Amino acid sequence: MTFDQLMQHAKDIKDKAVELAIKDHDQRYATQSGVIRDPEPFRQHYAFIESMFEPFSRMPDPAGYDPLIADLNAAMAKLNTGSVHTTELTSNVTLANPNLDKMTTDGGYLQGWTGEAAMAFKANFIDTFKTVAGNQFTVLSTLKGVLQAHQAMWAKARDDIDKIAENTKNALDNAGGCGKNQWTFGFSVLSAVGAIGGVVVAIATGGVVPLAAIGAAASIGSAGIANITASGDSVDTIINSMKQAADDLTRHIQEVETQQIADKVRALTDAVRANKDKLVSARPKLAGMNEHDLASDTGMGRSD
Repeated sequence: MTFDQLMQHAKDIKDKAVELAIKDHDQRYATQSGVIRDPEPFRQHYAFIESMFEPFSRMPDPAGYDPLIADLNAAMAKLNTGSVHTTELTSNVTLANPNLDKMTTDGGYLQGWTGEAAMAFKANFIDTFKTVAGNQFTVLSTLKGVLQAHQAMWAKARDDIDKIAENTKNALDNAGGCGKNQWTFGFSVLSAVGAIGGVVVAIATGGVVPLAAIGAAASIGSAGIANITASGDSVDTIINSMKQAADDLTRHIQEVETQQIADKVRALTDAVRANKDKLVSARPKLAGMNEHDLASDTGMGRSD
């Protein structure tokens, strides 16, 4: 079965449930007069099945995240100083940008520049340039991890609802057979997201600020957890267990989004706001100076 055919699977489940319900009814009341053979009441009884699956059919396509992730990778490559600590979130960005090397010194061009602005330029821009660029690289890597986690969540959610439909169809097909009719619904969406350790924003004068990080779990193919196991030959038993599994999957998706992903995004946002000075170079003191101050020792100073 495939996710793209989910609504066809839903229709097949409804039709099979109606067929078995009519068969069960006829067997139960075969010796009584007035056997109901009109399938419409049974169709109405199970009409909810297709509408239950319909919201799942509109879950985002995981492939839609690929261009966004590629854009972040490209931005990270431009900010890669080659000295940033490698983590699971940065391991696929391997080339350092040589253009950043040009900002490690003034190259002698400013040797004759005096005044407070000259000292501030060196202290606030040249000396801290690689640190600021590295911090921006780190923040972008955590943003990429968030996208990858969301992508993995939807991929697993699609797989889970597809398996729910498949196992339900199998249970209906096996109803009334010789062996025990038993089925299981698993929720791999719960194992799609994992925490990534050790991403930090560096402080130019020494020290680090830890950031919360998240990404797709390394063992993305790991088995689901919180399984539902059921058994029986009754159509309603099978359909009710399917409905419970769909309700549980909805709840698990919400848990992953709100508790695992959204909380990390809020923590990252708070950390960025609290450490803006480590991510953006200070505004030049020359900005906004009047002509008199610009030519003084507090501005451009003088060239000897």
